[in-house]
Amino acid sequence: MSSRAPLVYSERLSPSVRTHLVSVLAGLGTALAVSLFGTATAVVAGVAVTVGISALLVATAPVVRVTEGGDPADGGAPDARRLHAGGAVIPVDALGEVQVLDADGLREAIGPGADVRDHVCHRSWVRGGVRVAVVDPRDPTPSWVVCTRRPTQLIAALGRRGG
Repeated sequence: MSSRAPLVYSERLSPSVRTHLVSVLAGLGTALAVSLFGTATAVVAGVAVTVGISALLVATAPVVRVTEGGDPADGGAPDARRLHAGGAVIPVDALGEVQVLDADGLREAIGPGADVRDHVCHRSWVRGGVRVAVVDPRDPTPSWVVCTRRPTQLIAALGRRGG
């Protein structure tokens, strides 16, 4: 990816506040488990686990973005838009129809209705997403399933209409 590629859309799939409460519960459990070694040790261990888990969740949250231009080695024109979902990149020209997925649709798309060849960028704390068909005949991936909290804006950045 070119670091100079103009940004059209960007969204980090950061954990929700509710997800961070799980970190607090893990910290409390840790504090309880090490309380045998004293109150100070329990507090330090509990805080360390809480902060560590929350930091890890934030640091590993993927970014979904659309950029103008980039590396033509991915099959797109040098000035074409590209969809980035986590570490994967695809030229927007290689994409077709977009389907907005609510919580049930997303569950179906990555569960019983999944195609093992799909590219999936998912975080459990994001309840919706989009499925974008891949129309490039050279690409064996039938579609990309990408979690997003803002499907309308992502679809607009791709220059598509949602269905």
